[in-house]
Amino acid sequence: RSARLMAGYTRIGGSPDAGLTITLPQAMGYEKAMRFMMENRTLTGDEAVEWGMAGEAVDDDKFDARLAEYCQGLCDWSPITLRLLKRGMVKSYETTDLETQLRYEVGNIRMAFGSEDAKEARTAFFEKRKPVFKGK
Repeated sequence: RSARLMAGYTRIGGSPDAGLTITLPQAMGYEKAMRFMMENRTLTGDEAVEWGMAGEAVDDDKFDARLAEYCQGLCDWSPITLRLLKRGMVKSYETTDLETQLRYEVGNIRMAFGSEDAKEARTAFFEKRKPVFKGK
């Protein structure tokens, strides 16, 4: 929660770099991104969540435990599924054509469902147990 986020470019007479002019509006919308940058705002952890820059704010003394819990939760899913999901989300920003994106998703679905992990997930579902993924 004590984290502070700021761009700082206006303070030093600079211009945004490293893709901030595209990623920031995508994360929080044009108006908030413009205000954040032009007004040289500094956001707290809670404000960063409210503005769309962070997923959650955690008390400083609980940060390490929450991070470990979050990462472990991600490890409970198939790495194939997560990899394809991330690639699909990134790809969605590269196109404005819905048909192209849908075709990309269908290809990912084929790869995901063709994996051993998908077979394990379905078996575990029907057996009412937690799946054990191997990334294959």
